[in-house]
Amino acid sequence: MHATSWGLELPERRELMRELQFRYHKWDLYACGHEGILPETLVLPGEVHREVIQISERFGQILTKLEAIVARTPRLLDRLGIPREMYPILRAGPAHELQLARYDLHPTPEGGWMLSEFNEDVPGGFNEAVGLPELLGERFGRARFVGDLRGAVVEAMSPFGPVGSIFATGYSEDLQHCLIIEDWLEAAGHPTCRGSPAHVRRSWGTVKLDGTPIEAAFRYYPGEWFPRLPNFDGWRRLGDKLPMLNPLRRLIRQSKLLFSVWREEGLLSAEELAFVDRHAPWTGEAGRDVSLEQLRDEPEAWVLKQAFGRMGDSVVIGALVSPKTWSETLKEVKLDPSGWLAQRRFGHVPMPFQLGPLYPAVGVYLVNGSFAGYYSRAAPKPLLTHEALHVATAVVDP
Repeated sequence: MHATSWGLELPERRELMRELQFRYHKWDLYACGHEGILPETLVLPGEVHREVIQISERFGQILTKLEAIVARTPRLLDRLGIPREMYPILRAGPAHELQLARYDLHPTPEGGWMLSEFNEDVPGGFNEAVGLPELLGERFGRARFVGDLRGAVVEAMSPFGPVGSIFATGYSEDLQHCLIIEDWLEAAGHPTCRGSPAHVRRSWGTVKLDGTPIEAAFRYYPGEWFPRLPNFDGWRRLGDKLPMLNPLRRLIRQSKLLFSVWREEGLLSAEELAFVDRHAPWTGEAGRDVSLEQLRDEPEAWVLKQAFGRMGDSVVIGALVSPKTWSETLKEVKLDPSGWLAQRRFGHVPMPFQLGPLYPAVGVYLVNGSFAGYYSRAAPKPLLTHEALHVATAVVDP
């Protein structure tokens, strides 16, 4: 696995970025004062490409099994930190088993891959994941861009007519994800509209988004936020009547506390447990499975996370923060232990880029359980946040 330069002069690179902004709706090219896209391509050997796909698709199969069990087991739902108001919707099950997920895999010093969390609820990155391969084209010799995220999403939504995009309307970065999905669907003949989930109503058997009838929805609104909606009672009555990419039941897979729940006796087979032990860090509930005293005394060995934090906003790695920050985080954990988990820290291998050594994460998209493309990132520290840099991903076979 290595990185190779795009080989573009500055004017060509600027033109490519303009195309990405205006044709692919990638507006937030800059974050925290720097460009968020590396002018390099991460090249995976064919055997690595096949390995990360196999790991991701196997995790997808295991999570599908777990989701069905947990959804009908209130005791397990309680442990995931999901708002209780959501339970009836989760138990009802989705109208269609639609899935758009992204799994981020980290290379380890032992030569393996670790997956620290799942992006199953509202994963992002479509704009650059599809836009850069289409704009860069065939310029990397034998290395080629693989996967067809656009085609996979269109195929998944093919049974339906009009599709509504529902998103948090106060966030332009969320809107850009909806717009590119709408472009794909409209090109395939699906009428689209967009709005907040607060604008969804069902009347006389028809679901409408801000007055426009829809047969399905693309959801870019976090599942745990739904109880805050003014029309949440309407969503509960709607139940499984509206096919969504992704269904609200995906909230079960999104909870990072699932990493501790799957060790419950009888949930997984011995083979499945061996697989998740190989590719996911040991995880327990902070204050229950791992004592606060142990966390206090061994900060370098632990990572603390909230069940539904996003983009690294509630991830605290003991080895990367000051003793004061670690101590303050433990105070938060003590106040609300049910919402926090403790993960054993694993080794993460950096690799050389033009900016210097960066820690990569290979992001694998799954649509309805199958590989659909890559969205990879790299960061100066082994922690991916909104400041992580996107790096286009290609594959080369001997």
